[in-house]
Amino acid sequence: MITPTVNAGWVSSAPCAGADGYVPSDGQLSAPDRLMKAAAPLMQACVESCPFIIACYDRVRPDVGFDGVCAGRLWIDGTPVAVAEGAPRLRKLPSRAGICGTSSGVAGHRRVGEPLCGDCRVTAQRADVRKAGAATIRTRRKSKPSAAVAA
Repeated sequence: MITPTVNAGWVSSAPCAGADGYVPSDGQLSAPDRLMKAAAPLMQACVESCPFIIACYDRVRPDVGFDGVCAGRLWIDGTPVAVAEGAPRLRKLPSRAGICGTSSGVAGHRRVGEPLCGDCRVTAQRADVRKAGAATIRTRRKSKPSAAVAA
């Protein structure tokens, strides 16, 4: 059963609300054949009877560490390993970070545990350079002329 942390209006009326099996047990994870067999009807039911597939995908945000059925797919460690027939295409999820390419975007990625996108990676590198300060060039001390040289 998938238990949401913050309630959305559709969550309680989703066909999978309160149903077991959408998140596999540890025993199922160690036996991929049994897991695929158990997940196949759940994935198909998801596609055929759930009007909230895209909303579910946006809410669950399957990523590293997620194992279970979501959006008509079986996910293992955040990677879809099986797709039900007729499942809709899924778009790449937008970042939960701030505005990418800014310091708030870098902080947002880090806050939610996401890897930095390209723009935020450049911003973080520039901030690191500014934090390190300007490079200095050392010069040799000029030696004082010795009194013995003057004759």
